[in-house]
Amino acid sequence: MADNDDGESKVIQNSFALTTQLIIACSLGISAFLVFCVVRTQWPQVYAARASRLHNNIPPLPKSIFGWIPALYSITEEQVLEHAGLDAFVFLGFFRMAIRLLAICAFLSAAVISPIRLYFTGIYDQDSVISISRSASINASKTDETTDPEDYDIYLWCYVAFAYIFTFITGLLLFKQTRHIGRVRQSYLGSQNSITDRTILLSGIPGDLRTESALKEHIEALGIGEVRSITICRRWTQLDRIMAKRRNTLTQIERAWTEYLHGEVKKHRIRPNPIANAVALSIHISVGNDGEVSTPLLETSRNSVTSHNSDESEANGADGGRQRPLVRTGFFRYFGCGGKLVDKIDYYTAILQKLDEKVRIVRSKDFSATGDAFVTMDSVASAQMAAQAVLDPRVYRLIAHVAPAPHDVIWPNLYKSRITRFCQSWLITAILVFATLAFIFPVASLAAFLNTKTILRFWPGLGNALVDSPLLSALVTGFFPTVVFTILNNLAPSLYNGISNLQGYISHGDVELSVVAKNFFYVFFNMFIVFTAAGTAINYRALLMNSAEIAYTLARALRYLSSFYINVIILQGIGMIPFRLLEFGFVIRYPFLRVLCKTPREFYHLYKPPNFNYGIYLPQPILVLIVCMCYSCMSTKILCFGLIYFILGYFTFKYQLLYSMSHTQHSTGKSWPMIFFRVCIGLLLFQLTMAGSLGLQGAYYLSSLLAPLPIITIILMYTFYDHYLKLSYFIALRSIKHSQLRRLNSRTLDEERELNHVYINPNLICPLEEPCVIDRSGKAVDVYFDTDSSQYVFKPRTRRGFDEIF
Repeated sequence: MADNDDGESKVIQNSFALTTQLIIACSLGISAFLVFCVVRTQWPQVYAARASRLHNNIPPLPKSIFGWIPALYSITEEQVLEHAGLDAFVFLGFFRMAIRLLAICAFLSAAVISPIRLYFTGIYDQDSVISISRSASINASKTDETTDPEDYDIYLWCYVAFAYIFTFITGLLLFKQTRHIGRVRQSYLGSQNSITDRTILLSGIPGDLRTESALKEHIEALGIGEVRSITICRRWTQLDRIMAKRRNTLTQIERAWTEYLHGEVKKHRIRPNPIANAVALSIHISVGNDGEVSTPLLETSRNSVTSHNSDESEANGADGGRQRPLVRTGFFRYFGCGGKLVDKIDYYTAILQKLDEKVRIVRSKDFSATGDAFVTMDSVASAQMAAQAVLDPRVYRLIAHVAPAPHDVIWPNLYKSRITRFCQSWLITAILVFATLAFIFPVASLAAFLNTKTILRFWPGLGNALVDSPLLSALVTGFFPTVVFTILNNLAPSLYNGISNLQGYISHGDVELSVVAKNFFYVFFNMFIVFTAAGTAINYRALLMNSAEIAYTLARALRYLSSFYINVIILQGIGMIPFRLLEFGFVIRYPFLRVLCKTPREFYHLYKPPNFNYGIYLPQPILVLIVCMCYSCMSTKILCFGLIYFILGYFTFKYQLLYSMSHTQHSTGKSWPMIFFRVCIGLLLFQLTMAGSLGLQGAYYLSSLLAPLPIITIILMYTFYDHYLKLSYFIALRSIKHSQLRRLNSRTLDEERELNHVYINPNLICPLEEPCVIDRSGKAVDVYFDTDSSQYVFKPRTRRGFDEIF
C-alpha cells in the first residue's frame, strides 16, 4: 500500500513539475515572440539587417504584427536557395525532414502504441510521468494471479513491430532527403561558372614545381585541361603583420578626427548615417628618406583646414581656435605618463604614411614559396576531374582538393608547413578533449538535483523544504536542472568555436564543419551519455565487466530520466527558441557597443548582420531528434514536444537566415553527411534502448528479434558512404552544363559573392584603406593634406556605396 502511495505521489509530483515547466516556458516564449513582433519593424537595422542592406531582392515581409508569419511560410525552397545559399537549404531541409519524421511517429504513437499500452497496462506513456486515471482502477483490480501472460506478450509485440516501422520510416526519409539535396546541389553547382568551381587547391608541391610556369606546364601535361591562372602561396607573414598594424593606426586616425569634430556634431544634434555618408579621407604626407617622420607634419598649424567649396567654408573652414586632440609619444604613453604631447591627428597620420611606404616596399619583395597553390582551370569540368584524380604516384605529393571560396580562405594558415598544421591540430584536439572531460563534473553534479531523495542525502535542509512545498520541488527538480543544462549546452559550443579557429584549417567553412563535429560530440557525450549515466547512478565498473547490461541500463536510465528530457525539450523549444528571434545576446551588447562606436567604419560594422554559425546551431537539434527517437515507442509526449521544437525552430532559423543574419562561411552543403551519420547513430541507440526495454520486462525472445535492426542501420550508413558521399563533395561531370545552357540574366548567391574575386592574398592587392570622416555639419567629406599649403582640405566625396570600400 505504501508503494502505491509513493507511486501516486511520484505521478502527482511529475505532473505538477510538467505543468510548471509548461507555464514557465510558454510565458518566456510567448513574451519573446510578442516583443519581437513589435520591435521587428522598429529596429530594421537589427532585425532585418541582411534584407535592408545587401539583399534588397529578398521577398519583403508585411509590417503588420503577425502578417510576417504567413509571408515567411510562403517562401519556397527555391527562394531559400537563391537568397541564403546551399548551406541554409541543407540546414532548413534537416528541420523539414525532422518535422515529417516526428509527425508520423507521433501520430502512430498516439493512435496505436499508446492506446494498446493503455489497454493492457493502464498507462498511456511508459515513462513513469503521468498515468491515465484508468490505471489506478486497473492496477487495483489486477493481481499476479489474474494477470494473463499472453496479454503481456501481445502488448510487447507492438514494440517489436514499431521498432522496425520507425527504423524503416527514418531510413526512407533520410535517403529521400539525401536524393533531394543531391539533385538540388548538383543542379545548383553544375550551373555555376564561378572562380571557386574552376579552382583546385594543390598541396604537397615539390620544390622544382614551386613556380607558376613550371607548375602550369606540369598540370597541362597531365591532360586534364588548360590552366587559366596559378597562385602559389608564399610566406606573407611580414606583410600581414604590417597590414594589421596599419588597420589599427587607421582606427586611431578616424577616432582622432571624430574626437576633434565631436563637439560640433553634438551641438547641432546631427546623427551621422555611417552607411550612407561614409567617405574616404585621403591624407598625403611626406616621409623622409631615412623612414622617419618629417618634422613639418608634426608642426602643422592647428588652424590648417580649408574647403574646396566656398559654401562649406564656414562649416568646414577655420577651427576658430578649437583645441586639437593630443597624444603622448613613447613607450610610457600606454601607462598615461611620460612622453611628449603632440597633435594626435598629425601623429597617427605620419605613422600611417610610414606604414604605407613599408607596405609598398614589402609588396615588391619576392617571398619564399610554400607547398600549396590555387590552380584555376579553364572549365568547371577540368577542375572537378583534377580534384577527384590521383595526380602523382608518390604519397603526399600533388594532392588536389576542391578549393574554398576566395573570401573564405584563411591565408595565414596556408603559410604553415604540413607538420606545423598537424601538430597544431592535434594539440588543439587534446585541449578540447580535456575541456570535454572537465565538463563531466558539473554535468554529473547537476544530475543530483533531479531527485528529492538524492537532495535529502547531500542537502537535508533543501530536501525537507522540497518535501513540504510542491511548487519549490517542481522548480528545483524540474526547472532548475533544465535551465543549467541549457546554459551548459550553449556555453561549450561557443568555447569550442573559438578554440577551433586556432586549429590551422585553411578555410572558415572547414572550421565550421569541425565545430559541428566537436559540439555534437560534446552535447552527445556529456549532455546525453554522461548525464543519463549520472542521473541513474550507474555502476560503471559492473557495467564494463558485463557488457550485456548496457542495453538494460540504457533503457532503465532513459525511462527514469524521461521527465527531465521532456522538460528540456519544452524549455529549449517553447521557451528559448523564440528568444533567438530577438537575438538577445546582441541586443544586450548593443547599447555598450553603440557607445564605443565613434567612427563611420565602426558604425558600419556595428550594423552588419550577425554571423550564423552552423557549428553552434546545428548539433543541439540533432541531439533533440536523437532523444525523440529513443523515446518514440515509450512516450507520445516527447514526440509531440519534439515536433513543436522543430516547427518553431524551422520558422525561427528561416527568418534569421533570410533576413537578420548572414552566413559568410562557404561549405556548399557539406554538413548533410554529418547529419546523416549522426541520425543513424540515434537509430542505433533507439534500437538498443528498445532491446533493453523488452529485456527488462522479461521478453528476451522479443528482444532478440531486434538483432537485425542494427545490421540494417549499418548497411544504410555504408550505402550512403559508398554511393552518396562523393556527391556531397564533388560536382558530377554530367551535372556541369555548358555556358550556352546557363542562366543568362541571373547569378546564384555564390556567384554574386565571388564576382571579381581572385585567389590572391588580399593584403597584396587591396587598396590601402584611408580614414573615413564625417564633418561637423554631418556631411561626408574627403580630407586631403595639401603639402604645398600645409593644410588639411575637405572635399565633398564622390557618390559611391560604403560597401565598395569594405
